[in-house]
Amino acid sequence: MQLDLPHQNMIKSNKGESQTWMMSYSDLVTLLLAFFVLFFAISQVDQAKFEAIMEYFSESDKLPLSELEKVVEQLVAEHNLQESVEVELTGEGLLLTFQDKILFDSGKANLKEGAYPILGGIGDILKSEKVADRHIKVEGHTDTVPLSKKSDYPSNWELSAARATHVIRYLIAKEVDPHRFVAIGYADTRLRIEESGAKRGLQANRRVSLIIR
Repeated sequence: MQLDLPHQNMIKSNKGESQTWMMSYSDLVTLLLAFFVLFFAISQVDQAKFEAIMEYFSESDKLPLSELEKVVEQLVAEHNLQESVEVELTGEGLLLTFQDKILFDSGKANLKEGAYPILGGIGDILKSEKVADRHIKVEGHTDTVPLSKKSDYPSNWELSAARATHVIRYLIAKEVDPHRFVAIGYADTRLRIEESGAKRGLQANRRVSLIIR
């Protein structure tokens, strides 16, 4: 019986080491699973929610998009433009949509004087310290109606790009850093409401959008 003891102890020892190894492996698999779940969750969070999370873990003075949304909405309300300017927090950033009639005359790209107060207020917000590092994409959109032969622009492509550019030029004149801007003219390729037949030239499609990121 005594000769069998070392053999039995060895079996018990090997069994214990095996169980320890299995426990370590199980812990590793659990940690990897948790990591991938967290990684997947972050990948599904839009920019606004992600920034809110990051703000919680940092001491940054950067104004979260959710707070910026409230500031812009207040500015729009002060100018009584709630029916002409939409403010929406999206996964891409804070989206400001201006109906073209408050910014431009029909078929034109030069800003109307009536547009200066609201755009000036937007400029003040954009150059404020807590917003000054955000980038802005300005998009011009039109309806599907071709421009008249007397127009200054050969097509809606040039008109939409010119309108986006004129908005940017005004904001730069208000001392917003020009390196923060991108201008894009989409013409009628990004319609909010489809147009066909007699249903063309819809106001909802003629707009300029600012996306603050």
